[in-house]
Amino acid sequence: MITLYIDTSDKDVSIAIIKDGNILSEIQKEIPNEHSVYTVPFINKALDKSNLKPDDIDNIMVVNGPGSFTGVRIGVTIAKVYAYLLHKEIRTISSLKALALSTDNNYILSLIDAKHNNYYLGLYDQDYNEVVKEGFYNLDTVNNLIKKYNPVVVTNSDIKINNNTYYKQKINIPKIISFYLQEKAINPHLVVPNYLKLPQAMEQRHD
Repeated sequence: MITLYIDTSDKDVSIAIIKDGNILSEIQKEIPNEHSVYTVPFINKALDKSNLKPDDIDNIMVVNGPGSFTGVRIGVTIAKVYAYLLHKEIRTISSLKALALSTDNNYILSLIDAKHNNYYLGLYDQDYNEVVKEGFYNLDTVNNLIKKYNPVVVTNSDIKINNNTYYKQKINIPKIISFYLQEKAINPHLVVPNYLKLPQAMEQRHD
């Protein structure tokens, strides 16, 4: 089973080719605001490094958020086009659960800074079941969850909360893919970004 992994939900563009749990090639580069320029070339480069053609891919997995509004949209669009044109299976990955899957503990709190003392978060147990539903929460909620569950805190960037600093979690792509291969594939037309909260400009437009 060969999987193309696409994550443009953060400042980084992360592309990997995984075969039966082994990384054949991986490209990760921090390129804020240039995801649209580099994602497809990185995919082509990863395929070349793996000595594969696009049609050799069995399935595509894309991180569909939450995270950067523009980055998520770009990654999802590219993944959908590849899946549709190549007739390949596609699955979506939560950026929060991807962080949780990259570690282990009785409780795991995934945090993505949403600015102004707000966070996208998900709280999971040791089997990666949701204890607190993934969503958009304020700092008080974060502090209450840390106090109540004493979780391992994982994040996509170095963040400081009160007097504690939490450092960027290294993503375990093979483990993430193994977990999500158990999920049902999706019709490419039904794959959508999971923003959890619309950008302020769009919220105002809906008012």
